[in-house]
Amino acid sequence: MSDSDEHETLDSRLKNLRSGISDLAYQIDTYRSKTAAALGAGVFLSFLATLAAYDLVTGKGGVWLALGITRETLVWLARGVGVTAVILLMVGFRRVRLTDAGVRERLDLMEREYAELLERKDASARSSQ
Repeated sequence: MSDSDEHETLDSRLKNLRSGISDLAYQIDTYRSKTAAALGAGVFLSFLATLAAYDLVTGKGGVWLALGITRETLVWLARGVGVTAVILLMVGFRRVRLTDAGVRERLDLMEREYAELLERKDASARSSQ
């Protein structure tokens, strides 16, 4: 195999690895973003449910009447929002626990192979000078 053929093979392999690394990194980032969204929404809704429950316990439900929400409706809203918050938190924590380590390992292997190919390309470029 001539130097130019080897150079083209290295270039095509580097291009394919860059594409694969980009795809896997996007997949990992998307998974993490969805997990963060579930956890963030769960925390936000749990704060809302806690504040509504606090208003109910302390008798400050009158604030909600200004919005047209009766005490009974506020109880149902607090329960519904609380249950939704718990579900979202459970989904988020489950996603954290079940992250696919295989995808991360494949990404690490591809990044190492990419670095080795770059070194080999640089070495062949230096030796041909």
